[in-house]
Parts: sequence; structure tokens; C-alpha cells
Amino acid sequence: MTGESMAQAATRGYLPVGDEDYADHLNGNTAEAGLPNGRRWRQAFPELFGRSLHKVLDKATADLTAAFTTLGRADRLPQLVVFPTRSHEVSAHYEPKPDNTGLVVLSDSLVTLCSIYCRHVGQAMFALADTSSFAKFFLRMAIAQLRGTMGGDPARLAVLLRHHHINRRALGAATAVATRQDMGDRDSFSHHDFADLYLMPAIRFFLGHEMAHHVLGHRTECAQSPEQESQADLLALQAGALAYANDVKPDVSSVRLVREQWLDDAGEFYGLVASVIAMLAVQSLEDALMIRRGRTHLPARDRAARLIELFLSDDRIREHERALGRQDATFRRRIESERVGFEALTGSLMVATEKAADFGESAHEFDWTGLSAAEVVMSSGMDLSESVRLDQLLSRPSEELAALLAHGPLCGGALHAGVGDTRRAMREWGVPEEVIDNAHDRSTGLAYYTIVDHISIAGGHGQMGAELNEQPLVAATLVARQLAATGEP
Repeated sequence: MTGESMAQAATRGYLPVGDEDYADHLNGNTAEAGLPNGRRWRQAFPELFGRSLHKVLDKATADLTAAFTTLGRADRLPQLVVFPTRSHEVSAHYEPKPDNTGLVVLSDSLVTLCSIYCRHVGQAMFALADTSSFAKFFLRMAIAQLRGTMGGDPARLAVLLRHHHINRRALGAATAVATRQDMGDRDSFSHHDFADLYLMPAIRFFLGHEMAHHVLGHRTECAQSPEQESQADLLALQAGALAYANDVKPDVSSVRLVREQWLDDAGEFYGLVASVIAMLAVQSLEDALMIRRGRTHLPARDRAARLIELFLSDDRIREHERALGRQDATFRRRIESERVGFEALTGSLMVATEKAADFGESAHEFDWTGLSAAEVVMSSGMDLSESVRLDQLLSRPSEELAALLAHGPLCGGALHAGVGDTRRAMREWGVPEEVIDNAHDRSTGLAYYTIVDHISIAGGHGQMGAELNEQPLVAATLVARQLAATGEP
């Protein structure tokens, strides 16, 4: 096409997301997977689920562009293309092109995962704040901090994340679950308002991080440098904080007691919490849904520690007071209180993320009791009890999984997979040679569902449908364990 940039042309290599609103997108995923279509989701999710993912990202891109402009960093943004995708091998990444254009590709699963985190935190914060008694509020805060549940019960969040991961591994589509708590009254102040406080800033952060790679002129397709990653994180947080302040200033401009500096401080704190949510969503997707992450992001704990060092450390207090020429007790109290609040809010989120993403042979120890099936109102994928059953099946030792295939259509490759000869196993299962080569290329990412899909198609199983055909899932688990451990045999 005449006038098409290399970044625009590169979008054709990814599965697009449709223009329907995100609630309908989730229902469409369900229908494509052959499962019963659920009711509409809007009441259970933040407001942006009533808009298409394209519109959500367009709004976030515009907000960030204005912020980058304020920061004097907008000169390269006209050459940037942002593209949401359903492709399985992608979380969020930036691709620089020789014509100086750039492509940012974002998985639809990231929005779903961010929503899971934000709804969870929103419910926890609403439970603390839902009282007119200051004494009761501070007592609840103290108890939550002591228990490590300021950001919500980590066991419950781990189940919500695990359910999403199992569905994506089995069905290859972004899915979500709505609980009774999610179905609150949207006409009143509720946990939805707290969830909305974090969701758009979280989306802005993972989008802003990839945009920042383009703005800063980073040339690697997936940043391999910890220094480049930190630079992109810092610029994304600064831009997100400005965007947050710009969001709320019109609403409070008539309130004289609200100072502009307070808005900037609040934008920084909420942006910092949202940035960790975004980091954890990316880590959830890459650790739980990909056998091999390829060249991609640093662990969320490392990235968060770097931002804490920059924004909430004693070094920042000393730097501020040195520039001021005196001690500043107010600033010191602010940084110290934000540090405590930040660690209390995000600690449980990190614990839940790591538990939910462990799909090794020890995963049979995963605790599904954090959320009862009776609390689930609807799911855009398989129901919670089916996720539990499938998870427990696929968490068995490799020799037991090989035995499950011994008398089925995939028995030919089961023995080879069990002893680590993944190439021969995949050939026995009819997987094309070019796909086998790609699966053994350690420089690229590899999604779990990619193997499921190819084994299913090659073996003539077709789409799994409502009655899950477990043979390709079991076979993919055997291969995935070997590839994750040894790579090229």
C-alpha cells in the first residue's frame, strides 16, 4: 500500500482485536472456544469494558502523548503505531523499524489481567473505607497491614489469576470470571470506583513503557538491557503521573483546598501502584502462559524495586532536602507513609502472582480454596470447577501424563516426549517441521497454547469445544516441561 510505513505493514503479522466492546469480546472468545455464551459483563467490570479495546488504547495513547509533550519527549511519537492483538506469543513489546517508525503490540489478555488485579484491590480498599468511623477505618487498616491483606487476600487473587491462566492455556483466548462481589451496584460508590482508580493508570503504564522505548530511541526489539528497561519504566511512570493529574484537575479545580501539588503527589503515588499492577500483569502473562519468554521484560519485583529506589527511598528525601537547603518534615512524612502504603498494597499482589504462575510439577500443591465455586456468577471460559479439575490433571508427574497418552491417538510420541526427545515426539504427532524448528528456537517466545493448537490440528482433534479433549493438553504439557528445562535437545 502506497505510503504505508514499515510499522503499519508489520501489524499484519498479528491477529487483530475487533471493534466490539470488550465485554462482547470476552463473550466472543467463549463462543469461539465452543463454550456456552455468558450473559453480558458490563455490570461486573469497570466502565471501560463497555468500550472497544481500540478506543481504550486510543484514549490512553492520547493521554500519554500529551504527557510526553509536556515532558519534551514527543518528537518521535508521530511515527509510532499501537496495535492490540489476540496473538498468543505476545505480552507487550516494541519493534523498531529501519524507516524510524515503531510498532507497539499489546495482548488483549493484559487488559483482562489488569482488570483482575484492579477489581481485587478495589474490593479490598472499599472494604476498609466502607465506614463513617475513623477509629474503625484505622483499626481495619492496622489489621490488614498485620495480616498482609491491605491489597486483598492473596489466596483469593491467586485463584482468580490461576483460573484465567488455565483457560488461556486450554482455550487460547483471554477469559475472565465475575464473582458476587463484582456484581455491585454501579449507581452507588463502591469497589468499582476504587478499581477504576487503578485500571486506566495501569493500562497507561504498560503502554507508556513500550512507547517510551520508541521515544528514547531504543533499537532492540525487546529491551535486553536492564538500564533501558529502567529508563522506559521511569519515563512511563512520569508520563502516567501527569496524565492522572490532568484527569482529575478539571473535577477539583473549583475546590480551593485542593492544591495542584497534592494532585501531582497523588498522581505519582497512584501511578506507582498502577505501574506495579501493570508489571505483574505482564509477568503473569509471560510466566504462566508462555513456555519460553524469549527476549522480554525483567521480573516485576526487580522493576518495582528500582522505582521504589527512585521515588520512595531515603535518598530521595536527602536529595530533596539538599536542594531545599533545610529539613522538610512534611515531605519526609509523605515519602515514609507512601512507602509503607505502597508495600502494604502491593506485597500480597506479588505473592499471588508468583503462586498462580507456577506450572511446574509441584503445582499440584496450588490452593484453590481461596475462592469457592459458589461465589462465581459467570465465566467467559470454562467454569471454576473445570479449571480445578484440569489443573490437577496437568500437574501430575510427567510419567503419569505419558501413561495417560499410552492408549490414545497420541501414544506414538508420548514415550519420546517423556524421555526428552521433543523433536521426535512432535514429528510423531504430525506437527509440521517449521513449527518444530520454531518451538526449539530459544531466541523467540513460545506460548503454551501454540503447542496445544498445533498438536490438536495435526492429530485431527479440531477445536476442543465444550467437551475438552485432554489429549493435546497432556501432550503439550509433556513437551512444554522439556522445552522449558532444556530447550534444544
